[in-house]
Amino acid sequence: MKVRINFISPFVVGGIKLVSNYIESIDYIPGNVIRAALARYILNNCYYYDPDEVVTVDGVQKKNWVYFKDKPRCSDCKLKTLCQKLGDIKISFFYPKDTRVIPSTLMMCKANPQHGFVDRLIEQPKCPKCEGGRGRVEFVSGLFKDGKKYNVVKSFVTRTAINRYTGTAKDGSLYSLLAVSATLQDQNTGYEENVFEGQILGLMPQELSIIDELRIGKYTSVGLGRCNVTVIGEKVNTPDVSKVIQSLREFDAQYKRNNGINDDGCRYFAIKFISDVKLDFGFADVNEYMSTDQYKAVWLKALGINLDVQVEKVYAEVFNFRGYDTSKVGEDKREQPVHMVEKGSVIVFKTHLAFDKVIDYFDSLEGFGQDTNDGFGKFDYHFGGVC
Repeated sequence: MKVRINFISPFVVGGIKLVSNYIESIDYIPGNVIRAALARYILNNCYYYDPDEVVTVDGVQKKNWVYFKDKPRCSDCKLKTLCQKLGDIKISFFYPKDTRVIPSTLMMCKANPQHGFVDRLIEQPKCPKCEGGRGRVEFVSGLFKDGKKYNVVKSFVTRTAINRYTGTAKDGSLYSLLAVSATLQDQNTGYEENVFEGQILGLMPQELSIIDELRIGKYTSVGLGRCNVTVIGEKVNTPDVSKVIQSLREFDAQYKRNNGINDDGCRYFAIKFISDVKLDFGFADVNEYMSTDQYKAVWLKALGINLDVQVEKVYAEVFNFRGYDTSKVGEDKREQPVHMVEKGSVIVFKTHLAFDKVIDYFDSLEGFGQDTNDGFGKFDYHFGGVC
């Protein structure tokens, strides 16, 4: 079902900390952050919640873990069903209302951003609207809305860290937060909205509507991240397969024409990641040069695709990521490091298969990599441009 989150206060969802005293929120909300907020809501309303209770999950000891205890008061609890289903529901990434992820193949005019985008896969890398059609362009990332690059409204909040032993201000501990404060700003009325949309599968609308107020992200104890959750649609729209095949054929023809390919026996198609992806490239023992073909094979293996396709091109931002699992018992709460492929990354494939077989296979996938139930690894077909 499609879900809308209406924020009552600004929020901070942490990305990579660039310096120790500055934290800037990312402009989207991963599914695991939503799941953590739901877990905290359940625990705060659980009659049997014990903050010192330790449970073992997959061989790891955890605290503040949500599981159905099946005790006398559980049968009448309004959160009974949500508690039982929390570990099985699927939650997508949430993005500002009506926005989409910019594919990494898009380029924008350096002289005038109002000239729009060109797609490197099916167009020449120059701005056709500049004089002589030779304007310089550069790659762009993030989100777009109504065909234009989109930025959320952010505001600075300065805080002082507290010494947990004395309860007073910690010396030299001023830090700044750059929180998301709005996704829509009307200059005439001053009215601002902070609305995000995504999908939650595995719950009924009435099982989610019992939540009066949720707190999402960091620093919720000081008022950030307050929001209401609304179900705006029970069914997820499925695209018309015939229209998808036609779009893939058009992309194939445009890609071949732009890249001077005359081989009618092969077909080209592209996918765009609409969320971040956690992949295992298996680079631990690599200490020598890899050829382009070897690198393409590594990508295909990491994606786990079991189909007669080849990786043709990759437009991706990849970085090493190691998050924290605050539910773990012990001093070391770090998670295992992973390779994170950023949302918007585009992969072009080459195949001899018919497009209907390609669609059958890719539609059967839940996503790529790890944590697909939390929205990671989700993708869509990329047909070129701002589609």
